[in-house]
Amino acid sequence: MKIENKKDVYFPLLCGFLSAIFFLFIILNPKIREFEKFLILKKFSFLSLFIFPLIFLLGIKIASVFRSFFPLIFQFAKFAEVGVLNTLIDIGTLNFLSAVTGIVKGLKIIPLNAISFLLAATNSYFLNKAWTFEIETKMVQKEFIVFLIVSLIGLFLNSTIVFLGTTFLSYFKISAGALMNLVKIFATLVVMFWNFFGYKIFVFRK
Repeated sequence: MKIENKKDVYFPLLCGFLSAIFFLFIILNPKIREFEKFLILKKFSFLSLFIFPLIFLLGIKIASVFRSFFPLIFQFAKFAEVGVLNTLIDIGTLNFLSAVTGIVKGLKIIPLNAISFLLAATNSYFLNKAWTFEIETKMVQKEFIVFLIVSLIGLFLNSTIVFLGTTFLSYFKISAGALMNLVKIFATLVVMFWNFFGYKIFVFRK
């Protein structure tokens, strides 16, 4: 099925390319010792700049095939792709800040996690407004305040999981950097569902 809306071509390509950039922050993080066993992954990681956009575009094209049967699945596919970008912005930024500061766990990781989460949340607001939910009205103060409340609840949940996971699961035989990322991925998956329904019900109502 042909994608009729040009935005459903441009945005997947953009999300895919930006996702690849933040993916590189994770792959190239020296704190994750496990990646040293997969040098070929680092060597060819730049190919993600070309592969990710194509995968994102293909995903939207596949979702468009089922659009007439399950309208929500197409919207969720767009939300998922924005979500992947947000996740990689969040995790990629956290990895970058962790690599720079050397912080990988405990209370000190909370400010780093807050920065990465809020950066991803800001991206989430604008992309979900323009593409996922296609809200064409200008940003109003009330809408942004509600968005901020939903995001702050998500931040609290995310940071709590990251803090508890990196602090109390450190006995696993993996590097602190790898543990940080595993816990962060779990936290992001939990908060993703909260964000989808929170944004859809409270923020981006048509």
